[in-house]
Amino acid sequence: MDATPDTRSDPAPAPGPGRPGFFQPAEVHFFRWSPLGFLPTTLILFALVYGGYVLIAETTNGPGLFEFTETGQALLTRVAWIAFVLSLIFTAGVAFSETGRRLWAAEAADLAAALGQADGGEDALALADGIPDTWRRRYLTAFIIGAVAGLGFNIFMILANGFTLPDYVNSVGLWFLIVSPFLYGIGFRAGVDVARESRTIKALIRNHLSVDLFELDRLQVFGRIGLRAARTWMIMAAIILLFLINPNAPDQLFAADQLGMTIPVVGASIVGGLFLLTSALHPVHLKIRAAKQAELDRVHAQMAEMRDKALAGDADAASALAGYTDYEIWVNNLREWPVSAGITTRFSLYILLPVIPIIGSYVFENLADQFISGGGL
Repeated sequence: MDATPDTRSDPAPAPGPGRPGFFQPAEVHFFRWSPLGFLPTTLILFALVYGGYVLIAETTNGPGLFEFTETGQALLTRVAWIAFVLSLIFTAGVAFSETGRRLWAAEAADLAAALGQADGGEDALALADGIPDTWRRRYLTAFIIGAVAGLGFNIFMILANGFTLPDYVNSVGLWFLIVSPFLYGIGFRAGVDVARESRTIKALIRNHLSVDLFELDRLQVFGRIGLRAARTWMIMAAIILLFLINPNAPDQLFAADQLGMTIPVVGASIVGGLFLLTSALHPVHLKIRAAKQAELDRVHAQMAEMRDKALAGDADAASALAGYTDYEIWVNNLREWPVSAGITTRFSLYILLPVIPIIGSYVFENLADQFISGGGL
């Protein structure tokens, strides 16, 4: 049976102080300290980050949130829209650390059961404890490199636009100067996290997974893990695509000349999500296929032994041969990928996530055109 990852992850227990030898990222503790729950805390985090931009935009030399046309219509400035999207990316990056923790808290027991060995099960359960201390330096190094890159982005903006540092700080540049190091730091560290999780899962599969053809349903936990990784990619891709929207062009909210960039990005998002899904499933697929082939080889050996007796008229041998034939068909029909129809359906729906900004922008643009042409303004 296919378990639904979304409902399983919701009741995941809050992380404790942490078992010796493991640590959790700072943002996970942020969610642990919040009494409001995951979604309200995420929304508050976004409000704080983008609210900081609004405060800086309105109390410094700007630019402000809006620019006005000759008719007095207020339009969101391009830089305000960029800050909005970056706030979404920052919030999603922080939230993904918590959703990852919730995934392991929900799936560690099933993963241990799928591995079916004492040592492998212990390693699987350890995934819910957090990140091994041996990775702490690499995580910190990746964050520092990202933070430096974020500062480098601000230096580039200052030099490219001819700002002085006081002028840059006395504008919305102050928000980018504060947020960019954390945004880039979390992004760089996320790359290390993906590499660690991928390496850990592949090592568990390689060293501990023993496939029982009569208990393949246990292996669907790998499908759920892969699905979460693909969903994360698709959500982030959808947010990034918001950069392509023109908020300050009411007659053309989504520029036609940007469509050429949008289609490759969507295609790359689909391929990237599919890659993340299959990278978690492919090692299990190879194990299942090898187990099926080994079982078929054993069945064929027994069938070859019964064949001559059955052809010679031995009724017992003929009955046994028929049973082996039915068993061979059953083994051949076993699926070789640890995914159910539900997992496949959900991944198909996740593919649509990056397209939402495109569809939404065109729908909004058409509604705006109809409203204007109908005398609504």
